[in-house]
Amino acid sequence: MGRVSLNPDLRPRRQPLELAPTRADSFPTTRLTTVLEMARNGVPQADGELRARIMLRYAKPLEIYASGSSLRQIAEPSDLVHGFFVQGLARPDFLQRYQSSGMRLRRWLMNGLLFHARGIARDSIRQRRHEGAPLESAAHIADHDQTAEDAYNRAWALALLSEACASIEGALLAEGRDRAWMVFRRHALDGASYRDLESELGLGRQQMADLVRSVTKRLRVRVLELLQHEGGDASDDLLEVIRLVTE
Repeated sequence: MGRVSLNPDLRPRRQPLELAPTRADSFPTTRLTTVLEMARNGVPQADGELRARIMLRYAKPLEIYASGSSLRQIAEPSDLVHGFFVQGLARPDFLQRYQSSGMRLRRWLMNGLLFHARGIARDSIRQRRHEGAPLESAAHIADHDQTAEDAYNRAWALALLSEACASIEGALLAEGRDRAWMVFRRHALDGASYRDLESELGLGRQQMADLVRSVTKRLRVRVLELLQHEGGDASDDLLEVIRLVTE
């Protein structure tokens, strides 16, 4: 997997970095878009927008976590995550409970998904007991799965970086700076060398390096802004994002 360097002094690898779409219409499922509307309605505008961003940022990472862990025994990962969002994001005290936890958002949501899955498992056990089925046939949820958690954390970093890139791209295009974004995308995201881009884009290496540096600075600021809602120290988390997307 490729890398995008938020540090201008770090050179990107050759392999492209696959960033996910972050718009609401990139999720085709009706249930997820319904939850998005629930998150936006009935709460103050700022809270509604934050809930919507949380859902769009975390839907795929949580599904990846569920797919790679024992949670997949409980239900289809997408159904499990959607059900968790329905119960969690639509609650009026959702943000208050997160803020009072003192945890990073990604850890708090992962724990919440585990708790939600355990509730489903308990209901299943009660139903099996009622039906006389052996209880050992009920799914077991492991307390910790490092491989699934590592995949979840990396998916989170890519989702956050995708969100930041989409924001910076939109701003640059609105400013008429299409060329700056094109050079950054081809070099930092697609992994193309300046030498290869000289003939493709008709720009000098130093000129392209300056453009990439300017976009990188804006991207760093945007990532830090997004991390303000994640809990913990944003500067430390920025280094974590860089590490996770460059592995």
